[in-house]
This record gives sequence, C-alpha cells and structure tokens, in this order.
Amino acid sequence: MRGKFLFILLLNISLALAKIVTIEHSEETQIVEVSKTDINRIVCPVEITSVIYSKEKDIEIKREGRNLFVKFLVRQIIDPNTGQVKNTILDIPRDLYVECGGKIFSLILIPKEVPPTTIILKADFADLKKAYEFEKSFTEYEKMLVELIKKAYFETPPDGYKVKVKNTLVEEFKELSLILSKVYEGATLAVEEYLIIAREDVELFEEMFIPYLKHPLAITIVKPKLKAGEQTRMIVVRKRL
Repeated sequence: MRGKFLFILLLNISLALAKIVTIEHSEETQIVEVSKTDINRIVCPVEITSVIYSKEKDIEIKREGRNLFVKFLVRQIIDPNTGQVKNTILDIPRDLYVECGGKIFSLILIPKEVPPTTIILKADFADLKKAYEFEKSFTEYEKMLVELIKKAYFETPPDGYKVKVKNTLVEEFKELSLILSKVYEGATLAVEEYLIIAREDVELFEEMFIPYLKHPLAITIVKPKLKAGEQTRMIVVRKRL
C-alpha cells in the first residue's frame, strides 16, 4: 500500500512539473524548447496523419493516434581530452514537420534541461474533431465523396465543417466565367462550390477545369449544357491544404 501511495505521489509531482506549450498554426517555423532527457509529447485534436524528420539527428518518434512521443537518443562520442568514449545527447536543434488536421506544422525542437514537454497543436477550425469523425465514419472512400457533394448541393455543411463565402473570380474564358463562390472546410478535406456563367452556348466537361483546381478528388457539374447567359454550379471535393 505504501509503495502504491509513493508511486501516485511521484506521478503527481511529475505531472505538476510537466511543461505545456500551445502552438497556433502558422506558415512560419516555430521554435520550442523541450526536455533533453525525458519523453516529450506532441498532441493534435485529431489523428496525426504524417510526420517528417531526420533520423540522422538522433531522434526517435513514435506516432499513436493523436499523439507523437519524441525522445532524443544517446550518442557515443570520443572525449578529445581523455580519448575515452562517453555517452551524450547532442544539443543540436531538430527539425520536425507534423501534419495535423490537414495542416503542416513546422517545428524546431531545442533540447534543454527542462521538464518533459507537451506541445498542443491548434488550428482555426470550427470543430475539427467533429469534422474528422464525419470523414472517418465512412468505410468506403467513394461514398464519402458522394455524400460531401450531396451536402454541398443541398447547402447543408457536414458536422464540424466551416463555411467560407468567397465570390472570387478564378478564370475568365471566352465562353464562360469561373467563380469560386463558397468553401466548406473540414479536417482533411474541403468542398468547393463554383459558379459557371456562360457567355455563349457551351458544353461543359469536368476534365476541362482540372488545371484550375487544387488537388481535386471528385468533380460534379450540375448542368453540363448551357446556353448564352445561363449559369450552373460545379462542386469539387479536394484535399485540404
């Protein structure tokens, strides 16, 4: 009983000493001081989809769902004064790129004599967790794409998706104008709604718009044949950048 009490006491002390850092998403690289000798943790509101780092810099990373566990490895070096081999952890910065909810966080980790550090990654999503759960609820990828197109068509945003009104001219062609009217942003995917306005009689094909889209996964044109002056909607599902 005494041993169990002592373990709980030590655990509470360790938690009290833990360092927590919150990182807002930015295009710039962000520098964070972390524990040189303990295991550090990086946490995302949803599952971390990828992580890129250099193993040559003596760093070990384990990915588990929403978490990354980061530890610096011991390197054997020769002491120039004594010629003896000794174990050490280098103080060099480590670059790390973490994909969290479709956003890339660029981090530089600086090993310091500080308590174990938890880095919380944050992004400007309406409800990232709900959006991620919606996307993960489909067992078939194609069904999810169809459902996203249907929701955009009926103007009912999926759970957790953030709606942004754009009304931005994308391209002006001889036959038509292409306008980005609305974007539904999720965790890893986004749905774009375009307005196509015909200047002359035209037949539309999804393939003709691919060069003007970013990472499209599915494209649907509501009315493929237009007469001069008519308009239609084009709905595009893409990866969230």
